[in-house]
Amino acid sequence: MTTSWKKLFALSVLGVALHSVAQVNMRPEVSKPLQAAQEAIQAKQPEVALQRIQEARAAHQLTEPEKMYLERLSVVAAMNAQKFDVASSSLEYLLQNKELSAADRATLTETMVSVSQRNKDHAKVVQWAHRYAQDGGKNQRVHIMKVQALALQGLHKDVVQEMQEAYKAAGYLAEESELRIYAFSYKQIKDEVGYANVLSDLVTRFPNKDYWSDLLNSMGRVPGINARTQLDVSRLMEATGTMEEGEDFMDTAQFAIKAGLPHEALRVLEQGQAAGLYKGALAANAAKLKQQAQQRAAEDDKAMKSLNMASDNGPMLVQLGDVLLSKGQWAESAEAYQKALSKGGLKREADARLHCGIALLKAKQVEQAKTMLQSVAGDPTVVQMAKLWISLAK
Repeated sequence: MTTSWKKLFALSVLGVALHSVAQVNMRPEVSKPLQAAQEAIQAKQPEVALQRIQEARAAHQLTEPEKMYLERLSVVAAMNAQKFDVASSSLEYLLQNKELSAADRATLTETMVSVSQRNKDHAKVVQWAHRYAQDGGKNQRVHIMKVQALALQGLHKDVVQEMQEAYKAAGYLAEESELRIYAFSYKQIKDEVGYANVLSDLVTRFPNKDYWSDLLNSMGRVPGINARTQLDVSRLMEATGTMEEGEDFMDTAQFAIKAGLPHEALRVLEQGQAAGLYKGALAANAAKLKQQAQQRAAEDDKAMKSLNMASDNGPMLVQLGDVLLSKGQWAESAEAYQKALSKGGLKREADARLHCGIALLKAKQVEQAKTMLQSVAGDPTVVQMAKLWISLAK
């Protein structure tokens, strides 16, 4: 929790206390030390304030109004002195009062959640955050502290459940810290799909290289993933600058060869070589893989001679689009895909739309690319990739 938020809580509690003083009839032996405590708080002398509060606490048979006012000041002084156990004790007393207004109770409950967090009492954070929500509290920071406390207790299934419940509220938008906890909890319960979905939110709303790297590595580890999908993941790695190691370029080249796109394998291998990423045994393996890709590319060039844009065969036009995309001929690739899509009846239309969108984006036709990518439907993995490419469209 930030210092400014702590001060906000303290000022809120103090504000209620100051508002109450005019309505509280106190005996001199109580009012004098409490007035001195209030002045000490304003003078930023919380330890002195706590001493004056203790003097008032020693008065004979405190009335309920005197006690309530005293405990309010105690909360503020204790928080400023970072004596959170004292603040917690005072808040416990205040919150048992059934005559508190709804606004007053909300402020005090928020403060209790904050104090419990400072005390590292994670169970109490959850308890009071739950009470706060039951009473209709809406401050999202309280929810953040709650899921953080659950995660710190290792209650990751509860974190996931809490976040899923939060998203049921119309227009709920999780903060970055919430999403990080949410993703971590999915990871801990070994739910790779949930983990990838939350990481997708992170890279879309709070893009950085670490989030992209975590997401794409996760997507590449999905059981049963085929070479085409692995290649699409690698294309995102290339686009986001997360393909950094020689092994990354080698893996991508292998995926491209398995997917029947040797020209892409050659292009990627040459990028890794130009960056000086192949050393020692890796250099020998890269040379061997390049030779294999060159041989396959020569064979493909012969086989593809009869295939051109004049074709009326949708699947063949998709194949042409794939080859042109692998060669980096973006505009021509997009044209082939668009013609194929206009024919209809494609077996893997979602993939064709995704790859057409990528080609359009690479060809700097951004608005057309967005429209095409937004039209992707069907296979959840392909839809997810389309959304990720949209987030890169600028």
